Amino acid sequence: MLSIGMMVTDYHYNYLGFLRSGISVVVYPVKYVASLPAKIYNAGSESLASRKKLLDENTRLRTNQILLGLQLQKLAVLEQENVRLRDLLSSAKQLQEEQILIAELLSIDLDPYRHQIVLNKGTQDGVFEGQPLLGAKGIIGQVDKAGPVSSIAILISDPNHALLGVIARSGQRSLVVGTGNNEKLELRHLVNTTDIQVGDLITTSGLDGRYPPNYPVAEITSIQPIPGGAFVKVEAKPLTNLSTIRETLLLRNSEEQFPKTAETRTKTR
Repeated sequence: MLSIGMMVTDYHYNYLGFLRSGISVVVYPVKYVASLPAKIYNAGSESLASRKKLLDENTRLRTNQILLGLQLQKLAVLEQENVRLRDLLSSAKQLQEEQILIAELLSIDLDPYRHQIVLNKGTQDGVFEGQPLLGAKGIIGQVDKAGPVSSIAILISDPNHALLGVIARSGQRSLVVGTGNNEKLELRHLVNTTDIQVGDLITTSGLDGRYPPNYPVAEITSIQPIPGGAFVKVEAKPLTNLSTIRETLLLRNSEEQFPKTAETRTKTR
């Protein structure tokens, strides 16, 4: 009864307020220490959440950066492809649009002794055996075998390929044969008195029954006398980089000029 009376008296007159204030001062450190684990946990949770958010944001930004980089690379590739196509089309500027056919490379022959490529055009596109191939700067080869939807072409650098060329400056004709090296052709049967110079341009003669005349082929890079003989060793470099071609032009009107005969398709060694 005494305690109840004291509680009622304190409620009305606040006699124990000072005592309660003193007790709260004493108890506060205990409460603070007791609440520390919860505060540390909450602070740690917020820190981990913020760190995770930052990591996720960094991951997203890195991903976006990579995607933007890939898009820039694609744009650069497209720009280079447009340059290649413009160069390719400019090499046939003297032809009408209906006289040419653009073909893309599907694969290449990895045999070092055979320089052949597979094109994505075949007989259903008008491709025929012996059809000349034109690169960005000149003749690069001819169709060897034509299938319905694809064809195999042999490059001028193949050891089994030859064409009858002419030196544009002097008019001297010579057999131009492949060596198995993409950057080297040989001119055969030239004597040491031939009017020939390094830098001379070699074009097609139109007399071999394969290629139309006056198309550029290569540039002479080396002239060396053969010891003890009357001939010279002459090397030339194809004007088109044969190791980087991805598209080629097929001359449509060549079939009318040079019908598909066995002589046309046979390659000279």
